[in-house]
Amino acid sequence: MKQQINFFSDPHLQQALKKGGKVLASYNNKKGSFLVYPLFKDYNILYTNSQDKNKVQQIASKHNCIYSVIEILKPIAKFKKQSFKEFIPRATRQISLSMSLDQILKQMHPKGRYNIKLAQKHGLTVTSKVKMEDFYKLLTKTAQRDQFQINPPKYYQALFDCIPTKNIHLLGCYKDKKLIAAAIVYYYKKTAYYFYGASDPHYKKYMAPYLVQFKAIKQAKGHNQKTYDFLGISPYSPHPLDKVSEFKRKFGGQIVHFQANQIIVHKKLLFYLLKLRKLLKKFKP
Repeated sequence: MKQQINFFSDPHLQQALKKGGKVLASYNNKKGSFLVYPLFKDYNILYTNSQDKNKVQQIASKHNCIYSVIEILKPIAKFKKQSFKEFIPRATRQISLSMSLDQILKQMHPKGRYNIKLAQKHGLTVTSKVKMEDFYKLLTKTAQRDQFQINPPKYYQALFDCIPTKNIHLLGCYKDKKLIAAAIVYYYKKTAYYFYGASDPHYKKYMAPYLVQFKAIKQAKGHNQKTYDFLGISPYSPHPLDKVSEFKRKFGGQIVHFQANQIIVHKKLLFYLLKLRKLLKKFKP
């Protein structure tokens, strides 16, 4: 299955990221894509898919970056090397949408098929008519339950303000008019990327997230996308994505590993202090 290029090279997504408050500066030219993220005080990180070291150094110096991360999504047989910083996980699951819906269901894990059928029996409704404020409330519940950080509301709104409507979709699953699960899916270069998901823990028994994913897959196929990409799974274990990777495993697909990213250090002392802080966090009770 052919892997698409790094979708951060899409200028619409760069604009949305910057408008959402997580990017200080962005560049997109023949040399690659460059995103400058704030780190602390006046120090930043440069994220890029460019292999032009001179250009990386130039932009990193301009924006006072402690280090740069070069990520090239080149598939490899098996991921081995852990990295100091990952913007995109080094493994993903992809479903070929050239298959029929019956074939897609057949290649899923039996538990995945069962949960989709169970959600259908509960009479849940999946629609694209979802209010952004309702999605954000649900995402906040999910973040509290699973203990991860989320972006401010303006970031998610910026995605829909900056990216063409045909390329980004918000699907919501309702039980008695209450939003209990949702997902944001982004289309780029004939690949549908599952960007963000949320669900209400009080309605866990209805298996709504499984129905949302199946509807998103079905919709992407109807929009002539070639691949459904779950965006990220654990490339090794233990990993912060272990729990969500188990959910994604139920949908089957092919696992794709990517080569390790490259870190270029511009300010050695500050970089090693960051590494020390990260190490100490591992041993924090």
